Amino acid sequence: MQERLNPLRDDTVAAAFHIDDIRQAMLKCLDAEIAERFPHVERRILMASNVPALWFLRPELLMAVATRCGEQAAHQVVDEISAMFDGLLPKSLNSRPSRLQR
Repeated sequence: MQERLNPLRDDTVAAAFHIDDIRQAMLKCLDAEIAERFPHVERRILMASNVPALWFLRPELLMAVATRCGEQAAHQVVDEISAMFDGLLPKSLNSRPSRLQR
């Protein structure tokens, strides 16, 4: 029954975080200056109705944060947030290692 209610959730792994934890972590990255320059990012994070929606907002968050503190620091922040999705996404949405990182 749970599978029919939420087919995108993979219950085989216990999730350490919930959607609200992830949403708050993403919003915490947006200080007043970033939120003022990118109100659509903040709005989309607030309005995301499920975990996959937040997953797909990571690139927008990365772009917004990078304008404030640089790309390398932004990648570190988004990587920490990405780790919060463990156990909440189907395997098809998890990040795959890139050949470029070798």
